Amino acid sequence: MDANINFTALFVGIIIAVYVVVRFRETKLERKAWAYPSLIATFPVYYWVFALYGSDLQVFYKEIWVGTIFVSLIFVSLKIKRSMGLLLLAVTCISHAVYDVVHDELFTNSGVPSWWPEFCGSIDVLIGFYLVYLSRLRLFVLSG
Repeated sequence: MDANINFTALFVGIIIAVYVVVRFRETKLERKAWAYPSLIATFPVYYWVFALYGSDLQVFYKEIWVGTIFVSLIFVSLKIKRSMGLLLLAVTCISHAVYDVVHDELFTNSGVPSWWPEFCGSIDVLIGFYLVYLSRLRLFVLSG
């Protein structure tokens, strides 16, 4: 793992994550059970596209395998109680941020831009922690 952090990519990722959360709140899309899962299900697809861009079919298959795990967890999050589903979705999103950071240690996908871990990871972490907040809020509202 490279110790150099691309602060520009990190900052842009933070701005985009905040924008997404604000827009989801403003448009009330946040209240739809499918909204955040649909958004987060697209995250693994980028790695599939990067593998195709890098013209590496072996890596493409690996990315499909890993991405399927994330998409499966997202699907499960839709099927369980709303507050627990949000918590599972949050953990899945934050786990994807970890995947962004350690990705190059697992295998090399030559199509992934060098700035991608900071960019995507910051989006994953912020949205993930926001979903933790929503899940706790929903538990409070449901119990009190």
